[in-house]
Amino acid sequence: MLIIIFSLLLTLWGLKRLSKPLSQIEQISLALPLLSAKKYQQARLLLSETSINNSDQEVIDLSNITNHLINVLDQLDQHGRLRNQQVQIKNRELRKERDFIKSLLDTAQLIVLTINKKFEISLFNDYGEKITGFNKDEMLGTNVARMFPASHWTEANIHFNELLAGHQRIAQQDSELIDKNGLIRQISWLHSRLEHDNQQAVILSVGLDMTDKKEAEKRIVWMAEHDPLTDLCNRRKFIEEFEKSLRMAIRYHHQNTLLYLDLDQFKDINDTSGHRAGDELLILVARTLKRVTRFTDLVARLGGDEFAILMPESDVDGAITLAKKVIHELSTIQLEYGAVQHKVSTSIGIVHFPLQDASIHELMGFADLAMYQAKALGKGNFHIFSVDDRTREQLEARVLWKHRIEQALEQDLFVLFYQPILELDNNKIEHYEVLIRMRDPHTGEMRLPGKFIQIAEQVGLIQQIDHYVIKHALKQLGLLQKQKPNISFAINLSGLVIDTSRLLPLLESTIAEYQVDPNGIIFEITETVAVSNLQQAKAMMQAIKALGCRFSLDDFGVGFSSFNYMRELPVDIIKIDGIFIKNLDKNADDQLFVKALVDVAKGLNRKTTAEFVENADILALLRGYGVDFGQGYYIGRPQPDLLNTLAWSPPLSS
Repeated sequence: MLIIIFSLLLTLWGLKRLSKPLSQIEQISLALPLLSAKKYQQARLLLSETSINNSDQEVIDLSNITNHLINVLDQLDQHGRLRNQQVQIKNRELRKERDFIKSLLDTAQLIVLTINKKFEISLFNDYGEKITGFNKDEMLGTNVARMFPASHWTEANIHFNELLAGHQRIAQQDSELIDKNGLIRQISWLHSRLEHDNQQAVILSVGLDMTDKKEAEKRIVWMAEHDPLTDLCNRRKFIEEFEKSLRMAIRYHHQNTLLYLDLDQFKDINDTSGHRAGDELLILVARTLKRVTRFTDLVARLGGDEFAILMPESDVDGAITLAKKVIHELSTIQLEYGAVQHKVSTSIGIVHFPLQDASIHELMGFADLAMYQAKALGKGNFHIFSVDDRTREQLEARVLWKHRIEQALEQDLFVLFYQPILELDNNKIEHYEVLIRMRDPHTGEMRLPGKFIQIAEQVGLIQQIDHYVIKHALKQLGLLQKQKPNISFAINLSGLVIDTSRLLPLLESTIAEYQVDPNGIIFEITETVAVSNLQQAKAMMQAIKALGCRFSLDDFGVGFSSFNYMRELPVDIIKIDGIFIKNLDKNADDQLFVKALVDVAKGLNRKTTAEFVENADILALLRGYGVDFGQGYYIGRPQPDLLNTLAWSPPLSS
């Protein structure tokens, strides 16, 4: 019995000894499910209880291993969460970048598309939809050849193959594109090679819509070659085509004809009914000339009321037939303007070419002579130029002066004279008009411009003379302004200088070269030249005034529409024509006109200059009227040198 009781006590003691480790093992086992739930802190608390008063090494080891596992899993989980956060941040950045790129592609004013190796469109942006009219669904996966007409696809195909093969990195191409509505657009393409990570190349094509720019360029070219009023070819285009016509006629032994037309008494229409009536009449004349000529003939407006017709491969009879037809058709035009009815007549000079070795400028001179011969016969006539007729002497004189002008330009035989212009309110002279003379190389005689300027215009040398005067006058002005800052020169411009394409660059470079204050440059243009092509004159004047120069309207008052031109043209000074000044002290009508003109000029904030001031009485009247400047022999004659003093005093002989 004692043995049984002892055995039971021993068993109970053993169970009691084992119960504590088993309990601790149970707690460890309870911590394990917490790990799968990622409740690492709770698992650590359970394990911490097993570590207190525990003497069983195996349990301690098991607890340590479990705790290490908790730490490892916790660190891995933290690392995973961090990685997930980084991935999410990166994804957000990529999405932003993707959205930005998509927005950039869709808002850029460029057609953007990508093309795979099968030449299929794999990307097509919103602007591409706008330009072509096709949406993405219609374009994606289709062959890119649809973006190019057949005439341009061959070039594009070659570029694409070269890019995909790696022989090119970039290619440029200008091509047409036919949009969904069948309209043709002009596209400038830039094709480039792109490579993916898998080294598969695709093509990125970026297209700039140049349609509007090309149309604008065409319009600019058209405007540069055509008269804006009549839509006929202008002088520049005519000269270009005339040169071609002469070369072809010489090469192929053809006979061509030039008809040079001038409307009879056109100035009277402008004076009686105004500039608008003149413009309307010029438009009617242009339409008539286009209607009666062949489609192979070139009709041009050379300026003012001057027109020209080039007839290729024509004989004498054909030229006469056309001349008679033109005269008749123009005579049927009737322009009613207010209560006035205007009729049209024209005088025509005809010259056949090639004519010996005559240049186009000489041929135009011949046609001009023939036209004046026609005018001498009365209104509505034509005359055919012949080197044997009585214009021969005029022609020889013109050729002689042409050579003299060319010699003067080459040998620097032109001399600048300066005529003083008096400022009436302070009696000072700081302003001079620049005048040109030609020195005879043999006698030293100074020839006045009346001898050679008109011929220079007729033979095409006037622009060279204008440029000569500008360069030499500005060189002198630049030197003088260093000593007299307020000095200014008035420089005359001929009608041909209205074309600013050569004048502006010359002015800019010369002003810079000689360091001239442009405010001291006053360009004088005659009223007749200005109104012959009002819009072109205004454009030229505005362009030159933008450099800082000023303008004076010369010979003002000769037309009935003068006051209107004073308002329309951007001039600073009105130069009253000498016809109203030279008898001012004797003619009450002239006095009335000059007073009115000065009052209007002041109202429009324009200064006034009176030329032909020949005596003290005229000068006194001008002072009384409030004229700003006076010019004439009483004040000072043109001289090759400027006056030594600013203060002016009347000549002793007065």
